Amino acid sequence: MISAFALAPAALAQDRTDRQVTAEEAFEDYRELYGPPEPEPEVSADCDDPVGDEIVVCAALEEQSQFRVPSRLDRGDNSNLKWDYEPPDVAGPGIFKGKATASGCVKGLTCPPPPAYIFDITALPEAPPGSDADKIAKGEKPAG
Repeated sequence: MISAFALAPAALAQDRTDRQVTAEEAFEDYRELYGPPEPEPEVSADCDDPVGDEIVVCAALEEQSQFRVPSRLDRGDNSNLKWDYEPPDVAGPGIFKGKATASGCVKGLTCPPPPAYIFDITALPEAPPGSDADKIAKGEKPAG
């Protein structure tokens, strides 16, 4: 047996101060105090009756305004809907405002890669004996 004061809060234990409380009674007291709240009663929805083997699933819609953050438009501020200004002059003063074309590129940004040169190595003549090219080909001299 467990004492009523050991498990149950004073509010529930007042009527059990003169006797021992079982563990089951103490757990029931705790479930009553600290357990989940009773579910809210279901709101009846205006549902159509099923026809034949049809299954009808419906529910009443909850009020959603509690989840909405009011905007400036709700308060009548529609300043974001009008534009009283001229568009900015991106050309700026002193810049040619006629038709113009640009050529060239900015190094490293918009330049195309250099062309790839293709050549036939087999069409090259043989290196003369004793030349640097011949010695490099035979591994007798480092390239470079």
